[in-house]
Formats: sequence, C-alpha cells, structure tokens
Amino acid sequence: MRLAIIADIHEDIINLKKAFEKIQRLKCDDIICLGDISGFSVLHHDFFDSRNASECLKMVRENCTVIIAGNHDLHAARHTPKISSYEYPSNWYELDFQGRLIKSMDQVWLYEHEELSALYSHEEKTFISNLPEYKVKTYEDLSVLFSHFIFPNLTGSEQRFYFELPDFDAHKRFMTEQGGLYSFSGHRHYPGLMVISDSKVIRKNFNRKYKLKAGDVIMVPPIVRAMGNGGLCVYDINENTVEAIRI
Repeated sequence: MRLAIIADIHEDIINLKKAFEKIQRLKCDDIICLGDISGFSVLHHDFFDSRNASECLKMVRENCTVIIAGNHDLHAARHTPKISSYEYPSNWYELDFQGRLIKSMDQVWLYEHEELSALYSHEEKTFISNLPEYKVKTYEDLSVLFSHFIFPNLTGSEQRFYFELPDFDAHKRFMTEQGGLYSFSGHRHYPGLMVISDSKVIRKNFNRKYKLKAGDVIMVPPIVRAMGNGGLCVYDINENTVEAIRI
C-alpha cells in the first residue's frame, strides 16, 4: 500500500493539480492533506493571477481521506486552535489588528499585514472550522499520527519552530500517547524530507528513500511553488519507506 501525503498548498491550484496527477501516476492508494490549503502571502508568493483557495479546497475534499487544519486555514475561517500553549482570548477575532498585535506579544502569528483573504464561502469556513488538528489513522495494523506541525503547536499557529532533538520530545510523547508509531507533519516548507529519529535529525533531498524506524517524525515538503521546494511525500507501507517527490 502506498500513501501520498501533501501539505502547505497555499492556494497554488496549478501545483496542486500537478501533484494529484503525479499521485495518480504513482498509483497511491490513499491521500492525506496536512493543512494550509489557504494562505497566499504577497511577500513570498508570486502567482496572484492563478491563486484559488476555493478550488484547492474543493480538490482536497474530493481526493483526500484525511484533512488536517493548518494555521492559515484557521485564520481564513476566523477560528482559533483548540490545542495551543498560547491562551487565545474568547473574542480574538472581534479585536482589530492592533488589538491582537498587543495581545499576541509576538507569541502567535498574525496575518493581515502580508496575507490576502482566501475569499471562502460561509460553508467553506464552517467546513474548515470543523477540521481536526490531528488524526491517527491505522493502516494494516500500523497507526500513524498526522498533524500540520508539532505538539503542542499542532496547527503551527504559534511563532515557534523546532530544530534540536529535545525540541521534539513533547511531540514524540504525544505521538506515543495517541498510539502512533510514526508521525507526519508539514509547515516547515523543507525542500525534501526532514526526519527526526531517536538519535539525530536526518535530511533527505528529493527522490531519496528513507527506511522508517519506530518513533520517527517525518516532515514533508510543501506543494506551493516557492524557492523550488514544491513536492509531496510517498509512504510505502509494505517497504516501510518514505520519499519526497518533486512536483
């Protein structure tokens, strides 16, 4: 069985279509989306004329068996994360930008200064608001944890990134508590695969396979075409390998 894992689309309908075409050619049996379907940044993306959050969401809904909420998705739906180290005020989205800027104390991301509206319908916003922040799915008696980022920052809404092995301890404990043998996340926009094993952080370029070990945390590449990083992850359950495939 082969599993395709996609993340960080950021309204890039052109690359998303290419990704689904490639997934079909690769004959994957299941597709998981790790979030950030929306989130077009005027500072980092240059495909303004082709951006289409609604069409991306439609394709993901039609093709993916699991869809996880990312930080940009939650913002587009005006929804705050359930799991977070930062305690959001109940009236967070009733505050204006300056009010949230003061309240955030640089702990969580704010978006309006560089991000265009996703232009979602009410139904689409409701759908996103009800997406899970993580999901454990079982394949052939093997359980896998999927999330947009790393516990306790599962949605990536906090301004926190992780680089050293101890930074991932809380996530690995969370993964074990949820019954997951492996974990897949996005958010980092890494060009290839980043694997956090028990003893080191392993970086794999596109088209280089990695043999999984129990407890591994795998960070997948983004779909969005930015700095040549666009790609997807293929997890071969029978071979117990993962590989980043360039779009």
